[in-house]
Amino acid sequence: MDRERLVDSLVKKIQSGELRTLGIYGHGGSGKTTFTKALCERLDLAIVNLLETDPYIIGSSRDLVVPKDHPNQKVTACLSSAHELASLERDIQALQAGMDIRTIDKPWYPSVRLSGVKPILIVEGMSVAFLPKSLFDQTICFYTDDETELKRRLDRDVTCRHRDSDFIYRTHQIRRSQYREYYKPTESQATILINTSHNQFQIEKNRKFC
Repeated sequence: MDRERLVDSLVKKIQSGELRTLGIYGHGGSGKTTFTKALCERLDLAIVNLLETDPYIIGSSRDLVVPKDHPNQKVTACLSSAHELASLERDIQALQAGMDIRTIDKPWYPSVRLSGVKPILIVEGMSVAFLPKSLFDQTICFYTDDETELKRRLDRDVTCRHRDSDFIYRTHQIRRSQYREYYKPTESQATILINTSHNQFQIEKNRKFC
């Protein structure tokens, strides 16, 4: 199944009401946001909430903890301690119960109000990896190889987020080592696992879906 067929399948399940809460996750640069955008372009946003989890990633307080097995490394978003999981789970449950929410406000990501009236919820971002999968009807996880992630980070973070390319190069191996140790184990929990290495789109696992 290629990208377009997967999008077609998801759209049909969402439109029929079979799929009401979808979680999409993966490490940085894995392709999850690009896929989510393509999916949302096919949906009626009058009935769909898109809850992006980047605002639920903890900022400065991450400096107060260190990875258990890597005491000389700064905590990246590949560790569960880097995420406001209780707040995110609360907001997901509130939307599912029909209540409005206002997302966490960040200088780089202003707070938005999401309507509990909308019956469909798509939650996208790294934080989904660490949430109970029982919150979702289906989950999709993306991953990619070292080289592809680095290229995508450089293209995105330097151009769109105005970050220093030297910093991205310096921290890349730290991110990858923490991904392999802490984040990769969450991939097996997903309904669908997608490998986007070298610009491919390969579904490697597809449980109870399609």
